[in-house]
Order: sequence, then C-alpha cells, then structure tokens
Amino acid sequence: MKILLALLFLFPLFLQAQEIPLDVPAPEGEDEAEMVSIQPGEFVYNPEGRRDPFWNLLQGKSVKENREAIEGIAGLMIDELELEGIVFAQGEFKALLKGPDTRPYVVGIGDKVYDGEVVAMDRNSVSFKKSLTVALAGQRDRVIIKTLNPEEEEMNEKSDN
Repeated sequence: MKILLALLFLFPLFLQAQEIPLDVPAPEGEDEAEMVSIQPGEFVYNPEGRRDPFWNLLQGKSVKENREAIEGIAGLMIDELELEGIVFAQGEFKALLKGPDTRPYVVGIGDKVYDGEVVAMDRNSVSFKKSLTVALAGQRDRVIIKTLNPEEEEMNEKSDN
C-alpha cells in the first residue's frame, strides 16, 4: 500500500520532468517562425542535411533519353511490346511483335531488346529473359512470357479449375 501511494505521489513529478520547455531560445540561424511546437506523443523528422530516405534515387534520370539513340527492336523494352502473331517458317518460329509506335517487328530466338532477349518460342508464346540490375544484389534475370490471346487462356484456366 505504501508503494502504491509513493507511486501516485511521484508519478506527477515524473510527468513534469518529461515536459518540453517552451521558453528555450532558438538556436543560432533559426527564426522563431521556423520553430515548431511539439506536442507530447508527436514525432518530427529533422533531416539536418541528410537525404529523404523515401526519395526515389533514380528520379531525374530518364531511361527514355538513353534509349532514343538505339533504333529498332533493340531500343524497345519488353513491357512495351505486344505479341501479335507467331509464324513457323524454315524450321523455326518467328514472332511478330508490335511496338508502342504501332510498327511491326519480327524476332527470333536470340534477338535482343533493350532490357533482355528472346530465349524461347512456341506456337502460342514467346519467352524473354529480362535482365535486372538490383542494388547490392547485382545482376538478376527474370523470365517474362508473352502469349497470344491472353484473355482466352485466362478463361481456359478458369474453366479447367
């Protein structure tokens, strides 16, 4: 019981010690307008010349500026290409791709695009190996498959389940 009374008596003193004095003079170089009153339980981030950790490090560097120098399919990214058709001629598959400029491009296995290359092809799909450069992890590859009539394939998958 004595401990409880002591805690009740000391608790308000503890809270007073936690209060932020409001009459502290501003550091040199700061105006009173720049001072922000901080309420208990609030957090204020002061970067003090450090960069914002949520700022995009690639901001201001446009990939399109570098790609304009490359003509044809080699200057287009995988995500920009649409698979329009696949042809089997002279014992190999060739894919007809449409770029963002609506021009047709014919590619075969081994042909390079801006961020990867064609690695496989069958009568319904084209597989690209996309090369990704990841900070601290180095170079990583990812396979992206573009299919003919992806809407029909989704419907077939749903009906099979």
